[in-house]
Amino acid sequence: MATPTYPSTHRSQPDYRSSGDYNRITKVDSSTTFFATGSNAGAGFIVENVTNVVIHASDGGTLPGTSLTADTLYPIGTKKVVIGATGVVHVLHR
Repeated sequence: MATPTYPSTHRSQPDYRSSGDYNRITKVDSSTTFFATGSNAGAGFIVENVTNVVIHASDGGTLPGTSLTADTLYPIGTKKVVIGATGVVHVLHR
C-alpha cells in the first residue's frame, strides 16, 4: 500500500511556504510615488525617514510622515506611498 503524501493526497509538498507575517519588502526612496496595488499590496510599513512622507491607507485616509515615528512597524495596509525630496519607507508585503 502506498504512503499518502502532503496532505493525504497524491500531491507532493510545496517547495516553499512563507513563514512570517510579512515575506517581502519594497524600499521606497525619496522623490518617488509607489502604488501598492495587486501583487504589490502593502500589508504594513516601516518609515526610516519621516520627512516629506505621505502614506495612503488601503481603505482610505492618509497619514503624514510627521505623525509617524521612525523605525516603527505600522501594520496598516497601504495603497500608495508618496515621498518628496527626502524620506524613506519600507513597504511590507504578505
